[in-house]
Amino acid sequence: MENHAPLVSIIVPVYKAGEYLPACVAGIRAQTFEGWECILVDDGSPDGSGRLCDEAAAADGRFRVIHKENGGVSSARNAGLKAAGGRWVVFCDADDALAPCALELALEAAARCPGDLVCWRLARSEGELPAAGWRGPAAETLYTASQRRVYATTVDGHSSCNKLFETELLRAFGVRFDESLAKAEDYMFVGAFLDSFFAARPEAAVRQLEAPLYYWRVNPESATNKRVAGDRRGRVEWDPEEFRDYARRLAEEYAETRAAMNGWQGMAEEDLAPQLRTYLRRFAFAVWAAGQLGERLPADFFTAGPVAELLDLMRRHRFFTPYYLLFRLRLKGLIARCYESEESGRMTLYRRLYTLTYYTLLLTTGHRWKQA
Repeated sequence: MENHAPLVSIIVPVYKAGEYLPACVAGIRAQTFEGWECILVDDGSPDGSGRLCDEAAAADGRFRVIHKENGGVSSARNAGLKAAGGRWVVFCDADDALAPCALELALEAAARCPGDLVCWRLARSEGELPAAGWRGPAAETLYTASQRRVYATTVDGHSSCNKLFETELLRAFGVRFDESLAKAEDYMFVGAFLDSFFAARPEAAVRQLEAPLYYWRVNPESATNKRVAGDRRGRVEWDPEEFRDYARRLAEEYAETRAAMNGWQGMAEEDLAPQLRTYLRRFAFAVWAAGQLGERLPADFFTAGPVAELLDLMRRHRFFTPYYLLFRLRLKGLIARCYESEESGRMTLYRRLYTLTYYTLLLTTGHRWKQA
């Protein structure tokens, strides 16, 4: 492939990844689609990972290496984006792995449905990844422009590592990772891209392949899971004027989102859980904000509408969060304190309520409940 421009640029930020990088590189090299380049961005790694990057490039000319001073995962990905020469961009973290058939299946879907954003499921264990010759069921889930908020909230939706991004769109709209963020850079990047994508193609869809083609390793030393100095401020930062009458406005948004999905009945549990968790937490913020502003909550806030439906769905599916019983018992003061505990990073109360909720539900229902 040395004489042809690559079709896909795979961008791998590398920092202290010596334990996992060889497996990541091997998975990329094993791709059944061969027209790719891989840009390994050594982000000032102090553990010899840069040497492993150079060895990969020496062994296979499709690998390129960028050595740079440490600037964080967003800085590394942006450096890779700037250097990318492919029509498509795929991100892969150095401690994760792509299924050998991932690029082939994604590109087939892109050719079959031009204009759509192709993405795929995340695997939680390496054994879930399909083998090179896998040709399983062609199940797909579509999300339209009106459903983008729901997709962005799913676990698969907010990841940047399970999508086939069009390089031209990324560059035309200037979509980059925010290098000032210590957390949630994926969520913000994907959200910005979805805004640009649907602005450019309002009739297109997010086309999710229901195949786990990317192994997301839960690595406690990764940027996602590592506590970053300065990202816990001990207080809630917000703009009071932006959130006046928020409980009512959030209820209207929820109704619009629910209508866009034609209800929640057709959603798989793994996609439904983050919707319930996110919305219940946002209604907890509504309780907190109303208290801060001296506002009254709507009269039927707890008894009808979105909150009642969320609690019913959580009971039906046996999902819980630390807020579940607090909303059931309409304990506004504890809801506000729990939210403040979680948002500010002073997690003691939040963790105690998590444990109390779990064991209370177990003892009173006789069933184990799942964390939403």
